[in-house]
Amino acid sequence: METFKTGFAKNYDLASRNFQTAITEIDKSIDHLQKTKDALIGADRNLRLANDKAQDVTIKKLTRGNPTMAAKFAELKSHTAEAAE
Repeated sequence: METFKTGFAKNYDLASRNFQTAITEIDKSIDHLQKTKDALIGADRNLRLANDKAQDVTIKKLTRGNPTMAAKFAELKSHTAEAAE
């Protein structure tokens, strides 16, 4: 009976340690997955903000106060007017 008890105790201890190791690894995996999820949510937020800013871009906003672009558009306008005549 003592041999059985000793053997069972050893097996129980080994199984218990393996169980605890598995639980620890699961906790690490959950933590890693949560960090990955948070990073993806942050990336999605940044992409949405970038898209919103890109949608707000207009030629007028890009060229306002830019003498070079104003001259180019004036030149284009005069060429268009000449071609229409």
